[in-house]
Amino acid sequence: MNLTNQQVQNELLFQKAHELTQELLAKGLITPEVAQRLEQENRQSFPPLLTELMPEYR
Repeated sequence: MNLTNQQVQNELLFQKAHELTQELLAKGLITPEVAQRLEQENRQSFPPLLTELMPEYR
């Protein structure tokens, strides 16, 4: 599978956004509902390809 530069960038941005969302959730700064909405918005903003294959990002 050959990825474009944009796809690679989306992967990295999605992963970072996911990590930040999980950190905020773990610290109690956001609710699970807000975290879920953020994850959905992140998927739209940074459409991931590879991370969709990893269960921890679903």
